[in-house]
Amino acid sequence: MARPSENWSGFAGLSPESDKYKRIKLVLSSANFKHLKKCAIDSRRRHQINLPPDIDCGINLTQFATGFNNLVLELTFSDNIYWIARIPYRTIDHNTKTSLLSEIATMNIIRQRTSIPIPRIFEFEMSIDEPFGYPYVLMEYLGGRKLDDGLAKSIPRQYHAKVAKQFANVFAELQNLTFSRIGRLWCGETTDQPVEIIPMGWHHSPGPLETSLEYFYNQRQGENREIVALHPNNTDWLTACWVLKTALAHTVIEDRVRGPFPLCHLDLHFGNLLFDDEYNLTGVIDWSNAQAAPIEQLSVSPELVIFPGLSEEQNRPIVEFKKLVIQFVKEMENEKAKAKEEGKGEGKTPPLGQQQGNMKQSQHLTPLSTYMASESAELMHRQYMASPKGSLWAAKRVAKLIYGEHITWEQLRKVYGCMTLL
Repeated sequence: MARPSENWSGFAGLSPESDKYKRIKLVLSSANFKHLKKCAIDSRRRHQINLPPDIDCGINLTQFATGFNNLVLELTFSDNIYWIARIPYRTIDHNTKTSLLSEIATMNIIRQRTSIPIPRIFEFEMSIDEPFGYPYVLMEYLGGRKLDDGLAKSIPRQYHAKVAKQFANVFAELQNLTFSRIGRLWCGETTDQPVEIIPMGWHHSPGPLETSLEYFYNQRQGENREIVALHPNNTDWLTACWVLKTALAHTVIEDRVRGPFPLCHLDLHFGNLLFDDEYNLTGVIDWSNAQAAPIEQLSVSPELVIFPGLSEEQNRPIVEFKKLVIQFVKEMENEKAKAKEEGKGEGKTPPLGQQQGNMKQSQHLTPLSTYMASESAELMHRQYMASPKGSLWAAKRVAKLIYGEHITWEQLRKVYGCMTLL
């Protein structure tokens, strides 16, 4: 297995004048890495009883990776086992701490309840008052690599079915991990308490929410207010707000309004998927935004949506890959339904907290595969991925999907361009 830091650039990819460079420099120069090594060795001993007594650990401080919030370091044990240390390099406030603990709780639940490959969390610390001096998370190194572009484009055609089936399994398993309210998962500050749902960190109505209508409508209203503030008295942008708002009637599933609500990654694309040389999925990473959300939200993935600017021929690999994914999701849904009818698998997964009543209610609900195959799924994707600055383009695309050639943008502008946004 290749070592984690093989392609990490360290300081080479950072500008010495940047705030990020300075913050990382401070962490590397002030943190007590001797203490972190001891914590890693002690943690391995707790998780592996027969560990050799002379086991040692080294930390690579020159080749590292960085994200928007975290410094990522490689830990190498003397028996050639690798771990990853994730260290926030920005100031940790209450909200950041809550987000980190929610992510850890979510990852633990996924490992317990699904077969989705994700890193195991071995140890974490949220306090800056401990000897290391910074919060940290020690986790498993899964191996594998990120692809350079979208799945349909990067993966050789002969591997498409193999990858599509693995990708479909992620959707199918998340569809079955459900909750009765919308929000982030929380298992206490020790991440080992019964799960509960807490407010979201990014939504205009943080919740927890009870219905998909609240989730989609309130977020759309919040973003529309941002758009109007950026573009006051602009008929095109006002029309965009109304088009995106009215499109919700075409995207929300009636029988799913009150759940159950599956766990959603919210950023499921090639940059968060790891593959080995045979295109086996070795890991799904970055669960920092994961939460229980409407099933319509689960359908959203950039890997399954065409690019309007490309030709039909150029988009064909994406279309064909999407069909494969939906086909496999449907097969998995059918297998689960058949097993349930035959009495197999019942009782193997006790309901999580906040799931009361959902198991019986979910027997005749619209399945994920049906929604993914509908035009509503693309409308949902355009809605979710449209930032306030990009909403005009998104609204024109949504209008095209809903009205086709029958109604032009100019006609919509005559109707909505003079209507006060409610």
